[in-house]
Amino acid sequence: MRESLGVVFENSSISTALVDADTPLLGSIDEFRHPWGVDGTLPSAQTSAHALASAAEVATSRALRSNLRPTVVGVMCERADVRKLVPDVLSSSAFENVELVNGLDARLAYLRTVDALNGVSPILAFWPDGSEIVIAAIDPSAGVVDSAHRYATAELLADSSTFAATLDLLVAEQDPAPKMLVAMLVKEEARQPCAEAAELAGLGFLFLSERAQLAIGAALVAATRGNEVRPGVAVQPVNRIRWAAAIVLPLLLMLTGLLIALSPDGSHAVSTDSPNVGAEPATSTSGPPPGAALPIVTLPPCDPVVPVVPAALRRSDPEVAPPQTAEPAAACDPMRVG
Repeated sequence: MRESLGVVFENSSISTALVDADTPLLGSIDEFRHPWGVDGTLPSAQTSAHALASAAEVATSRALRSNLRPTVVGVMCERADVRKLVPDVLSSSAFENVELVNGLDARLAYLRTVDALNGVSPILAFWPDGSEIVIAAIDPSAGVVDSAHRYATAELLADSSTFAATLDLLVAEQDPAPKMLVAMLVKEEARQPCAEAAELAGLGFLFLSERAQLAIGAALVAATRGNEVRPGVAVQPVNRIRWAAAIVLPLLLMLTGLLIALSPDGSHAVSTDSPNVGAEPATSTSGPPPGAALPIVTLPPCDPVVPVVPAALRRSDPEVAPPQTAEPAAACDPMRVG
């Protein structure tokens, strides 16, 4: 297992999800959602950052009770003033890797875990972003965005026929044509109109309502980045207890063989006690040194901000860059989430 924790800070809640990065299709091992900023209040950045750190600590404590030790955490934060405090508030934690994750990467990672989308490509996925709806043509298995458009939510969801006409335009511009419309974290009352629009456009429909989907995606992105070897930075082991067991067991076998070979009377000593090879010796000083948190990686931009236009009009494609480049584009908030 490779335990990884995802933490998502939004204006109204803080969500956490613990996942096994080796078996992402099984979903989260544990998840929790903490209300935050209720009644329209906006707590200070410092208070919010400490609340985010507390949520991560609670999730870690819950994992430890099940003998799980996440050492990698992916943090997705909606507020920029809180996001810049993340390295400081998590600096004293036990996490070896702390990764800032943008909303687009988290959504793409989560879509790869949805079993119903296995072999379905491309798709049209949409999610709310403030007063707008983002619709993106995505290849889920490859994690690639072909194009994306923004629409005013009030106009796009005014009725199913308007939504269907918009979908027809988007389907026509794709080759191959999308096969399914996927709603991500859309309000329940919009489910039926969206399903009707998908049917009118000749698309299948999938409604993803799991509240922790962004936290799951953030955890998976962090786990993937944690395995990458970066120039000049040593990647620390994910679980030192497992590393110790792998070293101690061969040593015990070697010592046992030497004792048998050097026994004066040539007898074989037999013991019915099983050595505790799964636990790290309390006084051992061997093994890799405790790792400090890896540097926070500068993120590339996600959805550029474009003016809102009526839903019936086709939008020009925003620049959705394939793979991340060393020089991020300017004037874009990569942490905007729906």
